[in-house]
Amino acid sequence: MKKNWFQILSLALNVALLIALLVTRWELMNTQTILKSNLDGIAYRLSDVDDRITNLSAKQREQTENLSDFSLEPTGLDPESHTLQADMSITLRRWAADTEVSLAVTQNGQTTEQPMSGSGGVFPAPVSLPVEDTGEVSFAANITTGGQTSREEVTSYSDIARLLPLTNDSSSYSNPTYRGGNFQIQYDLGFRKQYGTEVIDPVFQVLKNGDSVRTLPAKISESTVNSDPDAVYYTPDTAEGDIVVSCQPKDTVELHLLCRDSFGLSYDFTVCTYAIGENGDIARIESDTDYNVRVSWEK
Repeated sequence: MKKNWFQILSLALNVALLIALLVTRWELMNTQTILKSNLDGIAYRLSDVDDRITNLSAKQREQTENLSDFSLEPTGLDPESHTLQADMSITLRRWAADTEVSLAVTQNGQTTEQPMSGSGGVFPAPVSLPVEDTGEVSFAANITTGGQTSREEVTSYSDIARLLPLTNDSSSYSNPTYRGGNFQIQYDLGFRKQYGTEVIDPVFQVLKNGDSVRTLPAKISESTVNSDPDAVYYTPDTAEGDIVVSCQPKDTVELHLLCRDSFGLSYDFTVCTYAIGENGDIARIESDTDYNVRVSWEK
């Protein structure tokens, strides 16, 4: 009888413990639900505050900044002045009958300024940019109304090469190899054509330690597709479509593509640069710019 009583007591304690565990689990789940709801509420309020700050910043910009919109449309190159021709237009939020606007163009640290004439808050002006000195170019508008002048930054480009008739579009290549004293690589280089220009007389040039050692004719690659008439790819016109250069450890190999456009501007694109290590390993030397090109006008 005493043994049965002990079993009943033990069972009762286990049931009580199970009930306690279930209650605790329910309380924890309820607490978790409340915490999640509170966190969701905080996140919503923070998002609402962020939206209000964004809207307030936009309203403040509208009140303090007068520039509403702009456009820069390059039209091509002028072989006589050796410049890129473009049409710039800016639109103001506020203007008056006496509003005057001048366009300040800064290229490689040198700033020139020219007047812009317009009406209804829209002020256009033709722009001529020298292209032989590639590099950063920026545009700003000096706006004068009622004798007070303010300066508005319009836009900038990290390199004027972005605006040239021929730009490096993309490329594909095989992993380079170094065997038996020969560096070997296959390469397809893509161009983006603008302003109705064409690629003229493209050739691949190979430099070893800075000296030209090979010049290879280029042909249109199979990567070129008819659906995009403004993009064209070139590959070396060799038996296997590859480039082979005799070299030694510690040598540096550069691959260039030389060509002209229809306006008479000559291009020298640095396609890729590799260094041969002491053990025959190959390391690619990355450029510090996406527009690694030198240009010059035909003499």
